[in-house]
Amino acid sequence: MIIAFAGKGGVGKSTISSQLIRNLARKSLVLAVDADPNSNLGEKLGIESFGTIGGIRNGLVADPDQVPSSVSKQDYILTKVQQTVGEGDNVDLLVMGRPEGEGCYCFVNDILRNCFGDMIPKYRYTVIDNEAGMEHLSRKVLPRADVLVLVSDPTFTGVRTAARLSQLADEVGVKVGRRILVINNIPVDDYSSLIEEATRLGLDEVVPIKRDDNVIACAMRGEVVDVPDDSAFAKSVGHLAELIEK
Repeated sequence: MIIAFAGKGGVGKSTISSQLIRNLARKSLVLAVDADPNSNLGEKLGIESFGTIGGIRNGLVADPDQVPSSVSKQDYILTKVQQTVGEGDNVDLLVMGRPEGEGCYCFVNDILRNCFGDMIPKYRYTVIDNEAGMEHLSRKVLPRADVLVLVSDPTFTGVRTAARLSQLADEVGVKVGRRILVINNIPVDDYSSLIEEATRLGLDEVVPIKRDDNVIACAMRGEVVDVPDDSAFAKSVGHLAELIEK
């Protein structure tokens, strides 16, 4: 199952995706893909990667002759990709890296597409932390999203932005199964107006996450997100995991 996150910066997308990854990793091996150039998914998981897909791309475009004549480009790039993977507790981390520079990356992207086609089926869950534009999905470097999780802050503007991102996924040709809206960091008990707005915009599956001081405490101690299992935040993300599995 491929679970892709999308949302504008600052809404807690990486925080929620990292907690979901921890939750799913209790059941099976998870491939965590950091596809947001401004993200810090590895830091939130406490996992260090050993390079980026962007670095592999740039290196091959700058020097395509680095591929040995005795090895196919497909096998060479797959090996390079595997060498960048960071390993955690039942979690493998793959970092996509920053957008490409000048030059034609089409042939590399085609091979990477095949590499991911080989890698992803080996994991029960793949969780992709995307940038808002979903570049790697729209370019088909990464495949479909069985579940697209749209993360919003607790405002009408945020919910409408999430709806536009859902529409953008269709416009750029991303294959999406279900869509779930997460309204994060809700500071009040009555948020029914936000749920009603989401429903009006066609987002019928909504997971509310109330503001939790445990998340703030984690941020003050460092980047790793590891909240108690009985915290409101952990319970809400657990509910998200259950909804995804339906």
